Amino acid sequence: MKYLIKLYLLVILFSAINFAQEISVCESYTENGIALSPLKKLEIKPYGKAVYILINNKTKFDQHVLYLFIDKMNDGQFTPFDSKTVNIKKEDKWAVTSFEFRDAGVYELYFLNSSQKKIAAQKLEVKMVNEAGIERINPNSRYTSGGANFIFCDMIVNDKPINPFTQLSLSHKNGQAYAYINNYVPLNSDIIIVKVWKRDNTGSNSDKLVYTKKYKIEPKWNDTFFKLNFNEIGEYKIEVFNKTGNLISSNNLNVIN
Repeated sequence: MKYLIKLYLLVILFSAINFAQEISVCESYTENGIALSPLKKLEIKPYGKAVYILINNKTKFDQHVLYLFIDKMNDGQFTPFDSKTVNIKKEDKWAVTSFEFRDAGVYELYFLNSSQKKIAAQKLEVKMVNEAGIERINPNSRYTSGGANFIFCDMIVNDKPINPFTQLSLSHKNGQAYAYINNYVPLNSDIIIVKVWKRDNTGSNSDKLVYTKKYKIEPKWNDTFFKLNFNEIGEYKIEVFNKTGNLISSNNLNVIN
């Protein structure tokens, strides 16, 4: 009986630890960090919808930054989808950030602290509806050949992108960026070929090849990343190919002063 009581107390203890912090997805919140009408399901139009992601710590934070990760269900398992840093004040008991969902699916949202410890998690179902309010079937075409998820970001933490962006300043980290590619299925190639092009603004309506690089990877990997360095402003296009020359993904980046 004593053993059962101890086991019961341990279950309660771990449950308390797991739910000490709460994540809420909402369209609005109070000045005290209380989510109004939290969402478990979200309906979006084809052009997407932005919501707030709020974490309530109940006690004051003991750090200045949290990492929000968003994973998406693919083939029965959650795989990395997006991420961002959330700056906080130590005296605050809650923090909030915004995110725009554009794809239907089931997502897991979770926060890591600076020690890479998961402190809160929440699942969210996103449904796509057309203008008439009828649910639209998502063909998931962005993950077919040539459409792997391509993200530019500040850094990679635990093999996941942090602080995604679409514009880079040369004054930020000396023009350095990371490119993260998630194919959601094995890349089936032992190398990737990266081509960096720059838009020619002389009116010739063509792009200039800046450089080409090859990176060694494992064919079984679903995702990979590499570093990029820019020393001139301009509009760039980065293409990633497998060893047979088939396009895996491409993305554009605007580099400014």
